[in-house]
Amino acid sequence: MRIRNLSKRDAILLLELISDSRDCASTEDLIRLMSRLSGLLPYQAALACMSAIGADGAIEDLKVVNVDYPEDYLAELARRELVMKDPAVRENFRNFGLQYWADTFRKHPFSRDTRAILSLAEDYGFRAVHKGRGYGHGVRNLKGTEGSFFCYHGLDRSSRTEEILDLIIPHFHEALRRTGSQAKDRPVLTPKEAEVLKWLRQGKSTWDLSVILGISERTVKFHIGNIMRKLDATTRTHAVAIALEQKLVDIE
Repeated sequence: MRIRNLSKRDAILLLELISDSRDCASTEDLIRLMSRLSGLLPYQAALACMSAIGADGAIEDLKVVNVDYPEDYLAELARRELVMKDPAVRENFRNFGLQYWADTFRKHPFSRDTRAILSLAEDYGFRAVHKGRGYGHGVRNLKGTEGSFFCYHGLDRSSRTEEILDLIIPHFHEALRRTGSQAKDRPVLTPKEAEVLKWLRQGKSTWDLSVILGISERTVKFHIGNIMRKLDATTRTHAVAIALEQKLVDIE
């Protein structure tokens, strides 16, 4: 795991979360796991969503795991059919990745639904959502048939926060996926793919791997492509998260 903006304490707490995410077996486990991120980030409220994605990109069968949002607030959003009209939700299921809400609200023109969402948020004490104060992050599988959305309200923009979320969300995604779906068959990696994955876990670049393994960068990319296909991963970090969850590599 390559880190840039984190202290030693940050790294230790992050590694503990990553390790414990592999043992997350229920919704209650996931809620406890996600709430422990408060030891690193002073967020106000958090939740997670997982959805199947149709061939036309439609979000199907959205599952919500609420960590500490007011239940009445979420119920009112659902009753008024505002969840899928939220710019942050729409942005996530279009692009999947880190988003800072101030950027998202500037990107999408205000509509009547957006104003209703912001007004309801303020009624429940979530002020100035459109001015920032929150991050969203999501991961989809390689086939594009399933995706997640993790929401952490009450965070100012910072490179440290963004690095933490980039590192931990793929692991939270796997924990969320596991709590709501049947276990998949364990993929079979070749010895070379397993070796490449071991070095990816340590944050090595394509060039690093070509030097360490004595092969061309093109061959390294070939192995990484095979790994991501077998693990149904969209990024290298996601591939490592899946490999750790399925115990294809060790965390140490």
